[in-house]
Amino acid sequence: MLYTFSNLGRRLTLLGYPEPKESGFHVIRRDLTREEEAGNIDIREGGIYLTIDGKEYKGYMYLKYPDIERFGFPKFHFTNCQIVNAQRTRGQFDGRYFWHNSNNVTIEDRANGQVHENIILKVCGYCRNQSSISDFSDTLDFFSLLDQQEDINHVVEVDIFGYTLDWQQISRQFRKEKKYTCESCGITVDRPSDRRFIHVHHKNGNKLNNRRNNLECVCVLCHANKDATHERNFERRRMQAHIRLFTEKYREQLEQKRNKFLDV
Repeated sequence: MLYTFSNLGRRLTLLGYPEPKESGFHVIRRDLTREEEAGNIDIREGGIYLTIDGKEYKGYMYLKYPDIERFGFPKFHFTNCQIVNAQRTRGQFDGRYFWHNSNNVTIEDRANGQVHENIILKVCGYCRNQSSISDFSDTLDFFSLLDQQEDINHVVEVDIFGYTLDWQQISRQFRKEKKYTCESCGITVDRPSDRRFIHVHHKNGNKLNNRRNNLECVCVLCHANKDATHERNFERRRMQAHIRLFTEKYREQLEQKRNKFLDV
């Protein structure tokens, strides 16, 4: 019989057990109330710490089964803010939260049972305001800050192009936040069928570094001319056709924006 240990590892992770590796970062999700009752949770200013087998893991908490249909995606908490304290006082806190330490979450809508995967949650404003550590706006930023502070050797899976497996979702959300506007030349391409002409560029060239300060929203023409490496990458026939189509459709706007690469 052939045993697929990689599948077993993924299954254990889904059940909340840290993946058994000799080193590297462990993605964990646990029932917050159960861990509190077991004495494994310590809520401090910079985050919520879970202790497993004598080792501390820093993370945050979020609602297990929010009513997304009515209220949208919930915020995540990393302190005992006034919202959390009010829920505790009213007896509406216990059993409602997961503790997690990933840059995105999987959430089930309690109204219709729909499962939403790879969701980047926004931070609770009350938590951020009462903490001196506030240089983040969502779980992606929180995870990046966690990476910087604790020197984590983050083990990640990548696709055949070297991007993280959640890159497509991160890219879509980032472009949407930037209103599909190129941060280099200023052109906006908000027609749904043409949003493929707007890319997300990794400033330092590291495709594994998806921190907000390393990302830039750019049109395909600006992206192709970022540096010598990008010029070589965009020399492929398919990419050249992509650029030509973009410049033909948006030449007038590119001229208005004085895009310096238009006739290169």
